[in-house]
Amino acid sequence: MNALGIAGVVLLIAAMAAMVVWREQVKAAARSTGVFVSEVNGEVRKVTWPDRQQLKNATGVIILFVVIVAILIGVMDVILQLIFTTWLPSWFR
Repeated sequence: MNALGIAGVVLLIAAMAAMVVWREQVKAAARSTGVFVSEVNGEVRKVTWPDRQQLKNATGVIILFVVIVAILIGVMDVILQLIFTTWLPSWFR
């Protein structure tokens, strides 16, 4: 057998070994994915979901908070606009 034939056999054996290793890695990944999905499913079952009244209360609090923050930002905008467009330029004239 010449050197080319030996190199071909070595490459074939290496390719077969790589396929075996790759196949085992795919199997391990599939097993770990299955375990992960079942654990997530178990954790989701433990969650206590809010009832309708709790959901309404939380929604009301969030809407009130957003309105308050919007008012504060609007007031800050008006104040800064007065400072930078009216008062500050008059100081440098």
